[in-house]
Amino acid sequence: MQTARELGLRLASDVFEGRLGPGSQLTAVRVLAGELGCAPATVAGAYAQLRSAGVITGPPRARARVAADGAARARAMLVGRLRLAGSDDLALDVLLRMAGPQVEVVPGSRGSVTGLGQLSRGVADVCAMHLFHPATGRFNDPFVGRLLGGEAVVLVHLWRRDQGLVLPRGNPLRIRGVADLGRCRLAWRAPGTGSRLLLERLLGDHSLVVDRRAGLIAESHVGVAAAVACGAADAGLAIRAAAEAVDAEWIPVAVEPFELAVPVTAMPAAEPLLDLLAGVSVHAQLAALPGYDLSESGRMRRVA
Repeated sequence: MQTARELGLRLASDVFEGRLGPGSQLTAVRVLAGELGCAPATVAGAYAQLRSAGVITGPPRARARVAADGAARARAMLVGRLRLAGSDDLALDVLLRMAGPQVEVVPGSRGSVTGLGQLSRGVADVCAMHLFHPATGRFNDPFVGRLLGGEAVVLVHLWRRDQGLVLPRGNPLRIRGVADLGRCRLAWRAPGTGSRLLLERLLGDHSLVVDRRAGLIAESHVGVAAAVACGAADAGLAIRAAAEAVDAEWIPVAVEPFELAVPVTAMPAAEPLLDLLAGVSVHAQLAALPGYDLSESGRMRRVA
């Protein structure tokens, strides 16, 4: 006799392969239990797993239906949970919330460099990143090639995003650009983050030496923006969406590609997330965030 887990996977397979299409109503618990010769609790347990994975919708005591994106959710349920590491990003957070429990963010500090390390050690399956390589003028490829040398890796373009200086409303210090940051208490991202490296490079380009003891470390872009908005720092570097979220002022300084490094061996597990990214409803939610360009989302290239 099959278990609830086995029945849940069988039904997920029916959804993924199209035998149960979007909006299809599932058989009532007791009816299906009678047809299969199992206990109603087994069917109820299978339906609970499908509901938790987002494959079906509807309250537990009502007849469930296959979700609009049920096929993508079913595929994720069948291939297993995707372990994601790497950079902090508001659009990525939206995507992960919609992906639900099928994507697990690897514990530890967020950051492109940290995430690449977790990916190289096998702790993560994929890594979100935005690392600029000054010697080549390229993003991400040189770092992935060096740290994961010998392994076939695909870089999936998620979006371009605007990075800039976050300033308090009214800009009391009259900051006009990076050149004015030498007299500021800065909100920094942690070492190992792409945004920290970008700020260090911008300060170096202007030959600025900043007293880091006068600033503070923020765990996220929203943390940087909040520190500036509440007066704990004079300025910081963060994405535009974070600045607008706390009603801070913002000066653009860079546009960068935000990409997902996916070893070819992890592509089957990553495909449900990529399918979700291509969905109309998800795309509309991401496009509503300020400072993002989704025109090339989903484009892939192999890392040499």
